[in-house]
Amino acid sequence: MEENKVFCANCMHCTVFRHYEGDNKTFVLRVRCNKKQWLKRSGEEKVHKYFTVARRTMDECDYYVEAGDLYPYIKNLRKALPVKDELYQVEAHS
Repeated sequence: MEENKVFCANCMHCTVFRHYEGDNKTFVLRVRCNKKQWLKRSGEEKVHKYFTVARRTMDECDYYVEAGDLYPYIKNLRKALPVKDELYQVEAHS
């Protein structure tokens, strides 16, 4: 693993959210930085696909708050995350 890098997935500000498709009946999982550290050149917020977050690193981050032991977590995360988007159905409430 990369030494002296900040792994975003191991930060308390890295959160998973539901990104709804056009019909609002299906969604995929995406990840964002709650401290708005991931920005596009246009200045808008950048979000990442859920399965790529274990590879997202930064050289440094003023807001980084470690969520736990880095190396066992990142190693397990890379094994456990799906390799492509999974489409989820919104459950109807009665």
